[in-house]
Amino acid sequence: MSTNFRLPLKLTSVFVSAILLLGCDDPTDVGRSLVDAQAGETSVTTLNASTLESNSIGDITGGNAASGAVRVLAGVVQDPVAGRIESTGFMDFVPSSQFESTFLNNTVDFAELQLSIDYVYGDSTLPVTFELLAVSHDWTSTFTRADTTILTGDPILVTTIPSIEGKHTVEFPQEWIASNDALLRSSTFVDDFHGFALRQVSGNAILGARFSESIIRASSAPGDTVSFSLSKVISTAAEPDAPTSSDHVLLRDGSAKGLDLRFSFEGESFPEAMIHRVLMRFNTIDLSNQYPETFARPEVTLVGLRAVSEDGGSRLDIAEVIINADGSFAFDNTSLTNVVQTANLGKSVLDRFELYLPVTQSGVGYLAIEKDLTHSENYPRALVTLTPIN
Repeated sequence: MSTNFRLPLKLTSVFVSAILLLGCDDPTDVGRSLVDAQAGETSVTTLNASTLESNSIGDITGGNAASGAVRVLAGVVQDPVAGRIESTGFMDFVPSSQFESTFLNNTVDFAELQLSIDYVYGDSTLPVTFELLAVSHDWTSTFTRADTTILTGDPILVTTIPSIEGKHTVEFPQEWIASNDALLRSSTFVDDFHGFALRQVSGNAILGARFSESIIRASSAPGDTVSFSLSKVISTAAEPDAPTSSDHVLLRDGSAKGLDLRFSFEGESFPEAMIHRVLMRFNTIDLSNQYPETFARPEVTLVGLRAVSEDGGSRLDIAEVIINADGSFAFDNTSLTNVVQTANLGKSVLDRFELYLPVTQSGVGYLAIEKDLTHSENYPRALVTLTPIN
């Protein structure tokens, strides 16, 4: 997977102007026209992050068949390291095609829900029991975050799903079919139907169902069998007893929290300079020995970095990179160099950086990052190649 860039939110004009001031082709020339004096010698300065802390910005967990999250997640896990994690999955459906008159003109007598399970996090030896509830109002999935509240109605059915990958099918009760017969055959189904919520009753795993092959099937006598495709999802999250550690901080996927870090790129300890290159390095801690063999825990493979203004209104995605086999990762590109250059010259609204796990991973895994500054080889750091402006 290659590094990529995204602009998910509109940037304020101040932030954009600061970035454009530098240009994107060659930031090494920045600052040379700002002063009429000799430059100092070029050197590499290593900075440790001045702060590393969780924030209250929920992860984006909404998606549709074209973009965003690739699956819906539901379940509860008691994680040996991360504590209790609760996830409720919301999913909506649309007709797969135009229905023939043989279906539209007859009473629906059968309907089932098929979920294509492709993700398991937790105890793989025990099944998970869920209740399926009706969603009572319209909702949007685009850029929707894990701390979103969506209202639900009464339970429709209860189903138990094995904690393994594969297709799971459950039939709807006849009373639900009868009360939704007209809706299933209605030309306004997309507007009038708001989907389902999947909420755990018992078990110790979070399961994920992908868009492909997750459908509603319905038939009318003696008409055709039709299908409704999964069209949009969101997975909400709660961590009621998330533990704290003096050794590390967790960056969790699908969480109601993110991770902020700051570096001192200006001030007395870091003079004005021409910034030629910025390389941010991170090492993660391997905590796999704290899990039993029966605990399924898909790895997090991709992590992103964005620059954020003080009020959070300006947010620039810098890069998304692959995590190396040893748990390390680094950010090193022109966008990062330009952001640091403007901050160093006091010409941007940069307040902090944010680490995030891209929505396309759509899981509940995490990265554990060292937060003890005395172990500088593991602590987040920035290597800055610069020439001081005398």
